[in-house]
Amino acid sequence: MESNHPLLEKLEELFGNEPFDPIEEELFKWFMFAYTGRGSGIKKLDRLNFELFKSKLNSLIDAIYQWQQDKK
Repeated sequence: MESNHPLLEKLEELFGNEPFDPIEEELFKWFMFAYTGRGSGIKKLDRLNFELFKSKLNSLIDAIYQWQQDKK
């Protein structure tokens, strides 16, 4: 990957230097999930379905967070 690739620029913006704070730790896990090939189906989505996916993903994240809070 080129050093000026948009993904590398975004990673630098999101993660910066180690050590990671708790938010960066969680984001990095999600990034690695996608980077290792899981979640690669996203590339098959057209722009409209990608926007819908992002909206539904946000809703799913909220539900997972609430579920985990309820389990405490």
